[in-house]
Amino acid sequence: MYPDDPQHSTAPPIVDGRYRLDALLSEGGVGTIWRAQDLVGRRPVALKLLKPEVATLPHLRRRFSREARAASRLMHPNVAAVHDHGVDPDGKMFIAMELLEGLVVTDLIRQGLSLALILELADQLLAGLAHAHARGVIHRDLKPSNLMVVNASIPDSLGTLKVVDFGIATVLTDADPRETAHGEVVGTPRYMSPEQAGGERSLTPRTDLYNVGLILYELICGRPPFGEEKGLAVMAMHVHEPVPPMIARQGLHLPVALEAFVSRALAKSPARRWPSAGEMRVQLKALQAELAGDARIYNVPAPLPRVQSGAGPDRQPTVEESIVGRRRLNPVAQSPEHDEAVVGRDSLAARRQADLQALNAGVAGLQQIPFVGRPRERQHLQEIARSVRSEQRGRIVLLEGEAGVGKTRLTMWLKEQVEEQGQLHGHIGAFTRGGTEGLRGLQEVLDSVFGTRGQSRAEVQTRVDTWLTQWGHDDGIDARILADFMRPAGSQSAVREAPVAPTTLFATILRVLERVASRRPRLIILDDVHWAGRELGDFLDFLAVELRHRSIPLMVMATIRSEDLGENPALERRLTALSRYVGETVERIQLGRLNEDSGYELIRLVLPVDEALTRLIYERSGGNPLHLVLLLRYLRDEGLIRPDGERWATADVEAVREAVPPSLGDLFEVRLQQIEARYSRHDKLGELLQRAAIAGPRFTYEVLREMVEREGDAERLRFFDEDLDHLLSEGILIESHGRREDWYAFSHGLLRDYFLKQIGGAFRARRLHRLAAEAREAVYGERAGAHAAEIAAHWHAARDLERALTWYIRAGRTASRAAMLRQAAVAFEAALTIMDELLEVGSERGDPPNFARLDARAQDLGWSGTDYVDTLMRLGDLFEGFGEFPEAEACYRRVVRLVGSCSAPPPEALSALAGCWLGLGHVAWQRGDFEAARWAFNRVRDEVATLPELAGMRDNATRGLARVAWHRADYALAVDLATDALHSAEGRGDDAGVAQSLWILGEVARIQGEGDAARDYYGRSMALSQASDQPSEVARNLLSLAQLARFQKHFDQAEELYQRALRRYEALGDRRGAGQCYNGLGDVARFRDSYDAARRFYERALATYQSIGAELDVALVYTNLGLTSIALNDYPAAEDFLCAARERVADEEYPYLQAGVEYNLALVRALRGEDDDAETLHRVLELSARFPIPDLDYAQPLERLARLRADAGHPDEARALWLRARDIYRELELEGDLARVNAQIDERVPTE
Repeated sequence: MYPDDPQHSTAPPIVDGRYRLDALLSEGGVGTIWRAQDLVGRRPVALKLLKPEVATLPHLRRRFSREARAASRLMHPNVAAVHDHGVDPDGKMFIAMELLEGLVVTDLIRQGLSLALILELADQLLAGLAHAHARGVIHRDLKPSNLMVVNASIPDSLGTLKVVDFGIATVLTDADPRETAHGEVVGTPRYMSPEQAGGERSLTPRTDLYNVGLILYELICGRPPFGEEKGLAVMAMHVHEPVPPMIARQGLHLPVALEAFVSRALAKSPARRWPSAGEMRVQLKALQAELAGDARIYNVPAPLPRVQSGAGPDRQPTVEESIVGRRRLNPVAQSPEHDEAVVGRDSLAARRQADLQALNAGVAGLQQIPFVGRPRERQHLQEIARSVRSEQRGRIVLLEGEAGVGKTRLTMWLKEQVEEQGQLHGHIGAFTRGGTEGLRGLQEVLDSVFGTRGQSRAEVQTRVDTWLTQWGHDDGIDARILADFMRPAGSQSAVREAPVAPTTLFATILRVLERVASRRPRLIILDDVHWAGRELGDFLDFLAVELRHRSIPLMVMATIRSEDLGENPALERRLTALSRYVGETVERIQLGRLNEDSGYELIRLVLPVDEALTRLIYERSGGNPLHLVLLLRYLRDEGLIRPDGERWATADVEAVREAVPPSLGDLFEVRLQQIEARYSRHDKLGELLQRAAIAGPRFTYEVLREMVEREGDAERLRFFDEDLDHLLSEGILIESHGRREDWYAFSHGLLRDYFLKQIGGAFRARRLHRLAAEAREAVYGERAGAHAAEIAAHWHAARDLERALTWYIRAGRTASRAAMLRQAAVAFEAALTIMDELLEVGSERGDPPNFARLDARAQDLGWSGTDYVDTLMRLGDLFEGFGEFPEAEACYRRVVRLVGSCSAPPPEALSALAGCWLGLGHVAWQRGDFEAARWAFNRVRDEVATLPELAGMRDNATRGLARVAWHRADYALAVDLATDALHSAEGRGDDAGVAQSLWILGEVARIQGEGDAARDYYGRSMALSQASDQPSEVARNLLSLAQLARFQKHFDQAEELYQRALRRYEALGDRRGAGQCYNGLGDVARFRDSYDAARRFYERALATYQSIGAELDVALVYTNLGLTSIALNDYPAAEDFLCAARERVADEEYPYLQAGVEYNLALVRALRGEDDDAETLHRVLELSARFPIPDLDYAQPLERLARLRADAGHPDEARALWLRARDIYRELELEGDLARVNAQIDERVPTE
C-alpha cells in the first residue's frame, strides 16, 4: 500500500484526502512526480512526493518543505504555479503543481524564432524571474528545457512563457551550506554560471541572469556558447574561457546593441551583470523600443537540422518535460482575449487570474493570501520610492497600526513591487518581543547587504573588508566596527575597553548604506520596531538628520504596532520626536482596519461566500485582515460552510454566527484543535508550540530539538520532525526572515503570546526556561557568548540567579564591544538587580554598612564585592555617555558610599572608587557646575596619590581640573595643571595622555592670543594622536587649528582645516564635533561677507546641535546668526537671535560666550538708537576687562560700538572700547586692524 509501493495498490491512492495518484511520471533523487487528479479543485495536477526511504531524514524533509514554501510564494503568469503543499495525516510531504501542456524552448531553438519573438521570450522570462527574485528565490538551473510556452502560434506569436522546475531553487535568505558541501555543485554543467561552476555557495540573482544570456545566445546562434562540451570540461570553460563571438544563425540579423546586451549578461564577474532581473528587463524594454522600427527583427530563420545529441548528461529531460504533453508546432492560434492577457501581464485581469489560481489552493490550505485594499497608501508609497530613486534623496517612513492590519504585508508588497520594477533593492530586518538585542534588525540588514548570513565573525570581517575595498572604502577600522556589531565577540574578559560610541557605529552603518545605495538605490524594511531597543530611535534620528543634507537614494520603512509601543516608553519618545522631520525626511502613515469594500474584496478572493456570510465575517473581524482570514479558515475546517457552485455557503447563518469564536485568541485555540485532530496529535502540537514559544521570538531547529531531547519525552522526540512539518505546512510556524533555513518563528507575534499564556504555572515555565538555557549553551558552544543576553534571560526566568548573573555580565561586556551600549546597560542593570537580591541589599536587613561586609557575602556566593562595584561603575560610565546624568550620579555615588567608608579597600575597589569620583567630575563639568567638578577631580587625586598604578587616572583628573580653570579664565592655573599632567604622562610613556595634555595647553595659548605656541602644541598633539590611533583627538586638533587660523584671518587655511576636521568627525559619528565644524565654516563665510553661505552652514550646525540637545552650542549658533543679521542691517532679527542665546547661557559659568552675546547686544541697541543705556555699556566694559578674549567676534563689535559712542559725543567711552579692541587685535597679531584702531583713537579722541 502507498507510500511503499503505490503503483501496485488495487485502488488509486489518495494523498491528503484530495489528490488521486493516476500515473508515475518521473523519479528523482529524493522525490517522485505523479500525474494526479485534484478531487476538490477538479483539475489535473503534477504531485511531487518525498520518497518514503528519505522521509525520515530531518534535513531532507526540511529541504523539501523549504522548496515547497519558496515555490508557493511565486504567483506570476510566467512561472508554473504551485497550487498547494503540505503534509498529509499519514506523514507524506507533497507539492501540487500546475500540469502544463505546451512547447519546450529546446524545440523552439531547433525550429527557430524571429528576433521579435526572441526579445518577447526574454521579456517574459525576465518578468517571471523578477517576480521570483523579488520574493527571495533564485532558480539556479535555468535552461531551455526548463522553459515552456503555452498557447503559442509559432512563428506568429509566442504565447505565454512558463518557467518550470524550481526543484533546486534556493531561497536567497536561507541558503543551506550543507546542500553544497563536500564539493557538490548543483545544476546542469552546460548552463552554469562561472560562480556556480566554481563552487560558490552564496549564489545571487545574477547567476540566473547569466543563464538568461546563455539562452539568448543559443536562440540567436542556434548553439550554446561552448558547443556540445559536457560535464567538467564545459564547467571549466564557463569559469575560464572567454565567450565565443556571437554569429547569428542563418536568416537572423544581430544588431550591435543586442550583442552587447547578451555579452553583459555573460560577463564572468557577477558584478558586471545587472543586479536583478527587474533592472535587466528595464534595459531590454529600451532595446525592444530601439529595434521596433527595424523590419529585419521579424525575419524567421531556417530550422536547424535534427541531430542525435541529446543522450549526454546535459540533455536529460527535466521532470516537467516528462509531465507535459509536448505537442506539435503550429497549434491553433489563441483567442484575441488571451493575446490581451499575455501582452498586459500586469493588468488587473491577469492579477485576478493569478489570485483565483491561488484561491483553488487556498480552499485547502490558505497558503497564499491575496493583497487587497490600501490603494491610497500603496500609491503614496510607490510615489515615495520613485522620488527616492529619481531625486536621490532619502526618506524614512513610519507605518503604524494595530496588530493584524497588514503593516508587514504592505511593506513586503512594496518590496516586491520595487524590486520587480528594478527601482530599489530591498533588505529586511525584524525585531521580536522579548528580543535581547535592541539593534538586531540592523544586524540582519547588514547581513543581507554583505551576504554574510550564517558566517563566523572571522568570515564576516574578511567579507566586509573585501566589499568595502571594492566599493572604494578601504577602511580597516570600519570593517572591524561592523564585524564587532554583526558578530559580537562574546569575550568573558573583565578588562575595561573603551567602547565604540553608538554614533560612531551609526556613522559607519550610514557610510555603508550610502556606498551601496549610490550603486543601486535601496529599500530597508525594519519590521516590528516597537520591540527594538531605544537606540534604534537614536539611529533613526541620526539618519533623519543626515538625510536632510546628503544625497542618498535610500528608503527606510519601519512598522510599528501601536498598542505595544507603549511598553517601550523610551523608544516611543524617540519615535515621537521624529515628527519634527515630517515633511522633510520623515513620513508617518497610520494604517487602520480594512474598510467594508476592501474587506469584502478580500473575502471574495480568499474564499468566496454568499452575501450574508460576507457581511457576518466582516463584522466579526472588524476589518482586521488577520482575523478575517482566520475566521474563513475556521468556518471551512469546521465544515460550517460547504462548496455551492462558485461560492461557499451555509444553510443556517445564525448557527454560524453562534459558532464563530469571539476573539483572535479563541480562534488560535480552535485552530490548534483542528490541526491536532487533523493529524491525530491530541495536545502534542500545542505542547511543542509552548516549548517553541519559550525558546524565543526566533529559535533554531537545533535548539528546539535539544530542548526536547533534554526533556526526555521519547514520544515527543520520535514525532518531533513530523510535528514540526505539520506546524510549518499549516502556517503556524514560518522560516524567519533574515536567518538561515534552520531559524524559525511564529507566523504572527500574537500566536507566540497566546502559547506563552497556555504554559500554565510558574514551576512549569521555569522548567522550560531551564531547558532553553541548557539547550542554547549546548548548541552554541564556543559561540554562546554572542547569545549571552538570551541565555541570561532564560536562566533568570528559570530563577537560577547565579547562572543568570554570569551570563548578564558577559552579555554586558559583549554588547559594549559591539557598540550596543544601551543593551549593555540593560544587561548590567539586570546583573545589579540579581546581585542586590542575592546580597539582600535593600532588604529588611538594610544596605551593607561597608564594602568589607558586602565582599564577604559575595565571596560566599562565589564572586566578590569588586565585581559589584565594577558593574556599578560600568553602568555609571554608560549612563554618563548617554547624557543621563542623574542615573550616572546614582551609580557613582553608590560606589562612593560603599567603598569610601572602607578603611582599607582592595586595590580593585579603590580603582573603582577613583573612577567614580572621576565620573562625577565629568558629569559636573558637562552640567557647567565647575565648582563641583573641581571638587570631584581633586578627590580623585587624593584617592590615588600614593598608588603609582593609578597614575593614569590621576592625570585624567588633573586634565579635568585644567579644563575647569581654562573655562573659568584662570589661564595660569590651567597651564600649570596641564603641564603637570603632561610631564606625568611623558614619564609613564602614555602617548594618548601626552596628546590630550598638549591639546589643553594649545587651547589656553590660543585663547590668550599666543598663536605660534598654540600651533606648536596642536601639531605635537596631533602627531601623537595619529601614532597612538586616537582619531577623535586628531579631529579635535584639526578643529582647534582651524579656529586658530580663523582668528588670525587666514580664512583659506581655516576653511581647509574645518573641512578636514568635518570629515573626521562625520566618520566618527561625532555630531557635536561636526556641528562645530559647520559653525566654523559659517564664521569663515561670514568674515568673507558670504552671508547666504554663512546662514546655510549655521543652520546645518543648529539642526545638528538641536538633534543632540546641546543647548550651549545652540546658543553659540544663535549668537553667530545674530552677527550675520547685524552685518545685513537686520537689527530686529539680530536682537531676537542674541536674546535667545543669552537665555541659554548661565551668568558666570560660560564667560567666553556670555561676553560675546553682551558685546553684540549692546551694539545692536546702539545701532537701533538705544545707546543711552549706561548700565549695558558698563557691563560690556566690565566683561571686556575681566575676560580679554582674543577673538575677532569680540574685537569687531567693540570697535564698531566705539565708533557709535564717538559719533554720539561720548569720546571717553569710545576710547575705552577702542582700547579693548586694540588689545585683542594686538594679541591676534593683526597689524592692519591694529593700525586702523590706533588711527581712529588719534583722530576721534582728544589728547589728554
